[in-house]
Amino acid sequence: MGAVTKRRVTMVHEAYQERHFGMNEHRSERPRSVADMLESEETSRALLERARWPEGPVCPGCGAKNAASRLSTRPGLWTCKACRRCQYSVTSGTHLHRSRLPVSVWVKFFHLTHIANRTLTASQVSRRYNVAYLTAKSMLRRIEAMKADRPEMMERLETLLRDLEKETGQD
Repeated sequence: MGAVTKRRVTMVHEAYQERHFGMNEHRSERPRSVADMLESEETSRALLERARWPEGPVCPGCGAKNAASRLSTRPGLWTCKACRRCQYSVTSGTHLHRSRLPVSVWVKFFHLTHIANRTLTASQVSRRYNVAYLTAKSMLRRIEAMKADRPEMMERLETLLRDLEKETGQD
C-alpha cells in the first residue's frame, strides 16, 4: 500500500471514529455526560431493563424468571423459553407500550424532569424533543402514570441515573 493510500485510510478511520464514537484517536478522551450516554438506544434500554427487572427479565405471560432469551433479529426483544409463546420488551405491559418514540427519548425525558428537576410544559417538551404538541402531552401523562403504577421501577431508574451522574462526575 502506498503512502497516499495509507494516509487516506487513516483519515477515513479517524472520520469514522469521530462520527460514530464522538472522539478522535489523537485527542484526549473526555468523560461523556449523562445526556450523551442516554443518546444511545442500547444504554437507555439497559437502564430501563435494570430498573424494571433487577434480577433479569420476567415473562409477562407466564411469569417465568431466568427463562428469557434475546432475539437477535430485533434489539430489545425477548422471548420466553418456558411458555414459548411470549415475545416482549421492557416496555411491554407498561404505559410506554406501543409508543412510537424510542426508549432513549423516554429515559432522557425522565432524566430531565426527575433528576434535573425541570418542570416542563407540553409546549416545551414539544420543542425540545421535536414532537407534536399532543405527543408531548401524552409523554407528560404517561410518565406520571408510570410513577403511579410502577413506583418501584421508577425509583430504581432514578437511582440508576443518579449513580450514572456520580460516575461521570456531574453531581
